[in-house]
Amino acid sequence: MDNMIGKKVIISGMAIEIISDDDERWECRNITTKETVFIKKSVLKNAIKLGKAEVMSELDVNKFKGS
Repeated sequence: MDNMIGKKVIISGMAIEIISDDDERWECRNITTKETVFIKKSVLKNAIKLGKAEVMSELDVNKFKGS
C-alpha cells in the first residue's frame, strides 16, 4: 500500500486516481467528475482487503470512462 500514487481504484461505484499522499489519507481525483476526494488510507486498505474496492487495470479505466 506504500506506493499507491498513480494507481486507479474503484470504490463505492466511484473510479478514483490517487494523486498524492496526505499523511493519513490519500488525495484522489474522481476520474469521471475530476473532483478531488480525500480517503483515509486505512479505509481504502480495508476495502481492498474485503473486496469492496479494487485497483483497476488500464482496460477497466477505459471502460469506466466510456460508461
